[in-house]
Amino acid sequence: MTGAAVLPGQALWPTWLLVPPLKLAVQHQDPHYQGPLTLLSGPQRMETGWWGTQDFALRDYFVARSAQSALLWIYREQLGARQGAQEAGADWYLQGVFA
Repeated sequence: MTGAAVLPGQALWPTWLLVPPLKLAVQHQDPHYQGPLTLLSGPQRMETGWWGTQDFALRDYFVARSAQSALLWIYREQLGARQGAQEAGADWYLQGVFA
């Protein structure tokens, strides 16, 4: 995955959120949604559950572009972030769409 860059001190938030997030296809460890995605910014790490709840999540969010659709807000779950995480690789999800 090339083309990703961190935007220091800036967070980009999508206009629409998908609930639940849509699991993306992966080819050669790269996320695909209506074709291959180009990562424009990220990762922006978000972590929840560190204060003691049972729902723990560790995600790296990216802004991505698809040739077929708008700008997308996608994330990759980090391995070992939750009990029972698979060792084969991290899953990618579509969480939001920018207007």
